[in-house]
Amino acid sequence: MKKSSDVTQTTAVQTAAPEYGITALASALEVLNAVGEHPGLRARQLAELTGLTKSKVFRIVRTLEQSGYVTLDEGHACTLGSGAYLLGKRAEQQWSLSRAATPILDALAELTRENVHLVVRQGLHSLVVDVRVSPQPIRMFAQVGRVGPLHAGGTPKVLLAYAPEAVLEAVLSEPLSQYTGATPKGSGDLQPMLERIRRDGYHLAISDLDEDTFSIAAPVRDVQGQVIAALSVAGPLMRLTDDKRLDFVRLVVQQAQRLSGALGYRTNAQQS
Repeated sequence: MKKSSDVTQTTAVQTAAPEYGITALASALEVLNAVGEHPGLRARQLAELTGLTKSKVFRIVRTLEQSGYVTLDEGHACTLGSGAYLLGKRAEQQWSLSRAATPILDALAELTRENVHLVVRQGLHSLVVDVRVSPQPIRMFAQVGRVGPLHAGGTPKVLLAYAPEAVLEAVLSEPLSQYTGATPKGSGDLQPMLERIRRDGYHLAISDLDEDTFSIAAPVRDVQGQVIAALSVAGPLMRLTDDKRLDFVRLVVQQAQRLSGALGYRTNAQQS
């Protein structure tokens, strides 16, 4: 009997402890998030906001204060502390764009067997920050660190379409360098393309940066919804059949949205 009783008691402890721990942690995180979203609230207001009791919120706040995750002013109003700041910076470093993009670039390269590019805007130029090179013998040139224009190519024009107005004005105020016969020659060519990108959410560029090539690109957004990068599949134009074009557009948009989600971006539908 004693052995049976011991087993029963141990089982109870093993099942109850994790449940209690998760509940307590969830409550603390809820309060911490509330402080982050609504700085300056007091324990009573945080309790009303979270649905927790005032005494529980008070204990959580004091614990978070001791750990440096919140600070209390003389009126006991709560704001995020240095601990929360440092944790956020570490998270930012660990979940940088390149880190978050790695599995997505790998998946897109495997599905398409074409070059995959991750590109950001650097001033008035585009910059390749990560690539996956096609395993096929005929393929496009791809290199991390390649600097290009913003008015030609798939990812550059996506970045330009969502860039601040000052960037767009600066690009259009100078003559547009011509790389092929298909490169946009001025605002009359470029503006409708940018409007179409913002409407469709992707861009198909054909031979406007490199001859006989294609690039299908879509925007990548951060947690605030800002376009911080563009993702593309690119390759020789001779391999872009109608079926592949439709498939590649779907895949690029899908994976760009997946990367945006990994960076914290949520659509209105996801937030509701």
